[in-house]
Amino acid sequence: MVLGAGVVLILCQLAFRAWAMYPSWFFLDDYNLLHDATRRPLSLNYLLTPYNGHLMPGGRMLVWLVADSGPLNWALAATLTLTLQATASLAALWMLATLFGARWPTLALLAVYLTSVLTLPATIWWAAALNLVPLQVAFFFAVGAWVRYLRGRRTVWLIGTVGTVAFGLLFDVKSLLIVPVLAFFALAYFARGSVRDRIVTVARRDWPALLLATLLLGGYAAYYLTQVEQPLGHTRLSVVADVANTMLGTAFMSAVVGGPWRWSVLAAPTAYADPPDWALHLAWVAVVLVILYGVLRRRRTLRAWALLGGYLVGLMTLLVVSRAESFGGVIGLEYRYLTDAACVVTLCLGLAFLPLRGSVESSAARTEPLLRVAVPTTGLAALLVFVCGSGLISSAVYAGYWHSDNVSDAYMHNLADDLESQGAVDLADQQVSEDVMSHLAAPNNTVRRLSSLLSDQVAFPKSSGRLAVVAPDGSVQRALIGPGVVSRPGPRQDCGWLVDERGRDIPLTGRAFPWVWWARIGYLASQNSAVRISAGSDHVDANVQAGLNSLYVRLDGTFDTVRIDGLDNGTTLCVDTIEVGQPAPGGRLP
Repeated sequence: MVLGAGVVLILCQLAFRAWAMYPSWFFLDDYNLLHDATRRPLSLNYLLTPYNGHLMPGGRMLVWLVADSGPLNWALAATLTLTLQATASLAALWMLATLFGARWPTLALLAVYLTSVLTLPATIWWAAALNLVPLQVAFFFAVGAWVRYLRGRRTVWLIGTVGTVAFGLLFDVKSLLIVPVLAFFALAYFARGSVRDRIVTVARRDWPALLLATLLLGGYAAYYLTQVEQPLGHTRLSVVADVANTMLGTAFMSAVVGGPWRWSVLAAPTAYADPPDWALHLAWVAVVLVILYGVLRRRRTLRAWALLGGYLVGLMTLLVVSRAESFGGVIGLEYRYLTDAACVVTLCLGLAFLPLRGSVESSAARTEPLLRVAVPTTGLAALLVFVCGSGLISSAVYAGYWHSDNVSDAYMHNLADDLESQGAVDLADQQVSEDVMSHLAAPNNTVRRLSSLLSDQVAFPKSSGRLAVVAPDGSVQRALIGPGVVSRPGPRQDCGWLVDERGRDIPLTGRAFPWVWWARIGYLASQNSAVRISAGSDHVDANVQAGLNSLYVRLDGTFDTVRIDGLDNGTTLCVDTIEVGQPAPGGRLP
């Protein structure tokens, strides 16, 4: 009955996560990963290519599947993530039942995990989900299998433990943090005596596990350290203190009691924890009271909190050495870096308040409790309802930002619709707006890169007779050359500058400073012809069409004159104007 109720809770969680995910969309790193997948064949070299410090062959395999299914298939990406989340949640139920038995308190622990806001940001942002949802799967299965191995020393559970850790490492290096958790279990709950005695006991008794772990971790570490560029650097002590305050003192502490209740949208659609001061203070009081209650009512509870504290320090250390110096303490308010802490919180609550089945030492009720007044069951139920309900509300608010504030969602849909209706089109390559893709992603924040995910009929030529640009909303519009420098008025009335096969230099009203420019040449041609446009040290070979037309040319450098030559014999051009500047949206394409 308890396990059946657990499955029902998991189905409810999946329904909520489906509501959060399916109306969402790709964002930032998702586009980079998909671009790589569309440009490279499925191979070992592709799978082992690191991304931003992450070695993630399993994640790249999922990206390739999504990219191969069609342009920007969010439905498949979300479904794969939900499938992994379902696996992680079922693994959590299995682990809790393995460790503490199929009891109603076990169901309460599961509910805490299922409703925690800690895991939502790394589920709804696909690039993060590729790393961190499989990590949760590996954590729960590895802990459950390891405890079963420690109880009976059956080889199958040892293989299962090592195999699930290896599975986690296919998706992210953070899966290495599972290993200290397993070691802590063996020392703290399945051995007796002093620290030295426990280490000796575990080393003698569990040497096969130590051997396999050494081979796995040694091989992985050797490859990772030699093949993956490390985003590590010096971090000032003041930044370390700031991260400790934001990550552990604010974000984590508010989340474990259902917060943060309020969000700060610094880089939509992502949001950072921003709990009210009074709520954060109450969260601290609540956490301290829970720990004290366990200490006063039960024996051997502090080792559970030592495990949690050590894991949190590990997470903070990883963030400090990789991101903190660049972003400052504010990065600690981003829950993606605390995702797997939800797994450890669930585990440690059980270790503190429930007996660990089959262990040598575990938490147990004091014969003479130091606090004789026990919290009634109704009080515990009320606390559970508050924490879980509050976590769901905080999660729903966070998901709302992804439903409405992801500018790249509307941008990519508008771009896809216009590219499909236009067919072949010449575009000017530009950086997209900051809301669509941050400048921190440069040089990958360009129209060329994003449009390649949607159509193979887009060209980015150096010259075009029908140049288009992508507007900030993603629509494809005709190019209008913005303010810059223009040609001087031509000497011939009703013609401007007459150009024949001998060519002509056309002066500008000023000098274009060193940059990449687009020039629109308005002309009347007597017939179709080849033409060469030169400016400074750059030149472009193009074609003109008979009649009244425009030619758009991309020029690189500094210049104050544009030369037009290379016309076929007998061809004449009347050049009315030359506009040099940056292309801007000028209305819908005809």
